[in-house]
Amino acid sequence: MPTGTLDLMKLDGQPVSYQIMFEQNAGGTFVARVESDELVPFLHEEMRVDMPTAESAAQRLGKESRVRLPNIFLEENNLHAVMDYMEEDI
Repeated sequence: MPTGTLDLMKLDGQPVSYQIMFEQNAGGTFVARVESDELVPFLHEEMRVDMPTAESAAQRLGKESRVRLPNIFLEENNLHAVMDYMEEDI
């Protein structure tokens, strides 16, 4: 899978939740929605984003409503596993 941009956005409402978008530079988008306490574990365990990056993004979202992280690489197999996981929740 090509490198892309991880785009995290805080959504209004209670409990606080976040929209997670992964945009491949070559085209295509993956979107998930998680609650606040699931953000770091989801990024790290399901999407395989390294822990310091996931924690830093979560800290920034405490102060900002949107965080964009360019040049994030997700292995194709990891992303497919996340997509299957999210489909089970629907």
